[in-house]
Amino acid sequence: MVGFSDNDLMKIKIKGYSKEESYFYETLLKAKGKDIDLCSKIEKFLSLIQSFRDKKEYLPLDELIWQIYLDTGYYNYVSLMPNGNLRQANLKVLFEKAKDYETASFKGLFNFVNFIDKLKTNNQDMDSAKIIGENEDVVRIMSIHKSKGLEFPIVFLSGTGKKFNLMDLNDNILLHQDIGIGPKYIDYERKIEYNTLAKIAIGYKIKKETIAEEMRILYVALTRAKEKLFITGLSKDFEKEAKKKKDLLDIYGGKNINSNILKNYKSYLDWIELVYLKNETNIKDIMDLQVYQKEELLKDLKLEDTNQKEDNWNFKDKVNDSENESIKELLNWNYENLASTKIEAKSSVTKIKEMENENINVLFEEKADSKKESLQKPKFLSDDIKITKARIGTLIHLCIQRLDEKLNYDYNEISKVIDRLVEGSIITKKEAEAIDKEKLLTYTKSDLFMSLKNAKEIHKEAPFYMNIKGNKIYKDDIDENILVQGVIDLYYIDEKDNIILVDYKTDYIKNGEQELIDKYKKQLSIYADALESALGKKVDKTYIYSVYLGKSIELH
Repeated sequence: MVGFSDNDLMKIKIKGYSKEESYFYETLLKAKGKDIDLCSKIEKFLSLIQSFRDKKEYLPLDELIWQIYLDTGYYNYVSLMPNGNLRQANLKVLFEKAKDYETASFKGLFNFVNFIDKLKTNNQDMDSAKIIGENEDVVRIMSIHKSKGLEFPIVFLSGTGKKFNLMDLNDNILLHQDIGIGPKYIDYERKIEYNTLAKIAIGYKIKKETIAEEMRILYVALTRAKEKLFITGLSKDFEKEAKKKKDLLDIYGGKNINSNILKNYKSYLDWIELVYLKNETNIKDIMDLQVYQKEELLKDLKLEDTNQKEDNWNFKDKVNDSENESIKELLNWNYENLASTKIEAKSSVTKIKEMENENINVLFEEKADSKKESLQKPKFLSDDIKITKARIGTLIHLCIQRLDEKLNYDYNEISKVIDRLVEGSIITKKEAEAIDKEKLLTYTKSDLFMSLKNAKEIHKEAPFYMNIKGNKIYKDDIDENILVQGVIDLYYIDEKDNIILVDYKTDYIKNGEQELIDKYKKQLSIYADALESALGKKVDKTYIYSVYLGKSIELH
């Protein structure tokens, strides 16, 4: 954007390096006086940044962004990259988002950048930046790590019976930042393997550190509750395991639990049970241990289910008619905008056209089970790349876009256009052979191509985004806006200042021109609406140029 090459950036980093940690901008300032070749580029960059700072004081945010696009040439630059039209359209979306942002209470570049950073941090989209408030009456489900620094009235610590993950200790090579490498020794001649002393030492160290870290995590979990803490965990045979723990505590004795006992157990539940059993007489005032057998829980669940059925059986006897109607109304309530929750917020013109042609109601129609496809050899590994009809259509579009309307073409000139595409590695030789040059030559002799010679302005491959009402796309009555994107093949302004919209089609025609009109009328209607919205002027004529028929078809 400002003329620095990769080598320039590397030189700046080397020449402006200092032992103190600094931002790249500070490194740039330090490198300014150390290299004559870089000095002019750095001065130009700093001057550009300063001009943006000055403009920030009086330009609205959206105008500032557009000014940056123009001053740096970045908007034009991205058009030369792969999918350049889409990249430009994305830059326009950023411009529009900035414009919408300043209609809210917050304004300015600083607040907008902070807003974007928060969205990225939370992995959220522009349209879904909604954060639950601290006082919302909800149940929060989170990991222990996520709960650090937070407190709640009541906390459930679940799954404490799960064993710690010590699988890494079984790896053939263990690494430790202080001790080093601990490999397993393999004797290929005797076909045996065993752990080296280094691996045993590192394994012992890692296990000790892992257990210490798990203790810290458990401390975090136990200190999140302000009023009450529920701890749940599964045990295969609680009575047997509790007796074993009690015996170990009696053997080691002492006021505190011996560290050797803790190392032998590898779950939070085991540690909590050890604390309870060690202080059983003194801890009952603050901790209550409840043991439930699987059979008891299943019996309770069945009893609860039976009670619910009895309640339903006598439901009419327990409420009067007015209460009965109110309950029915609540139970049968339907969200009035249910259809809006099932539509896509963003769509493409091509997809809308397919829905229209196939008569699909995308909201409530069940999808047919898709057949499992066998794995195919990737195209880039295939010896014989098949050029489909769809690909041929794309190639024809590409060639038409490369034609210069100010020139007169013959068969040889058409061939040269295709050859230049091959030389530029845009298409392959095999693809070039599949292009029907006669069709292209017919196009250059058409009335449409002749009218382009006298046009005041010609715009090809013009991307657009626009909001349209959902009821224009879907059969259901939906009042929501849907963001539609597309690319207009061609529109031009003729000598009489009329706007002419053209769409190229390579479809095979079986039943005449009307077949093409019926198929693409909806698509062209959206293109026309987009143009009229963007230019503030009515589209005078709309044409489909059929490559197959070699003629323009006007839509009325």
